[in-house]
Amino acid sequence: MLAVRELIRDFGERRVVGPLTADARGGERIALVGPNGSGKSSFLRCVAGVLAPSGGTVSIGGFAAGSRAAKELIGASLSQERSFYLRLTGEANLLIFAELRQAAAQAKASVRSVIEELDIAAIAQQRVDRCSTGMVQQLALARAMLGGPSLLLLDEPTRSLDAEAVERLWSAVERRPAVTLLIATHRPEDVARCDRSIAFAAA
Repeated sequence: MLAVRELIRDFGERRVVGPLTADARGGERIALVGPNGSGKSSFLRCVAGVLAPSGGTVSIGGFAAGSRAAKELIGASLSQERSFYLRLTGEANLLIFAELRQAAAQAKASVRSVIEELDIAAIAQQRVDRCSTGMVQQLALARAMLGGPSLLLLDEPTRSLDAEAVERLWSAVERRPAVTLLIATHRPEDVARCDRSIAFAAA
């Protein structure tokens, strides 16, 4: 599903990722662990195609990261704070995103399904600018799961969640055994739910 070869990402003269070579099979769960500033988020953004590598290659399902074909395979919760329309409700935001991938009727059904699965009906009716950090985090998770992605990229998804919301997240992951998961986390409980981990060291 994922093939990373000698990936490097620099910001000016500072190297934040790599060189890194890694693979992930379909359905594998991989935790990205390491201190803040060690490159976990930058790595996820390179996989998502948000950041271009300074060197090396990343491919998803055989497609180059950043290509339209690769992006269609990915569901991501990265820097969600600035990626919602703040004056719209959570549900309206989810529907806008779903309609980028699906026909209108199917998009509505997908949004209703993920709202029910994650038990966020009350959150979905709130305007995003009136939501707490944890509420926005749950909307970002819902958005990542729309459209049936083959690869989930989650950047500290449980950081602002209560125990019940964390359990709903992991239950949703477990209902998708064929989906590959990359999760950046500081929580040992999240790491324990993964098949293996990749350690990042501070620069």
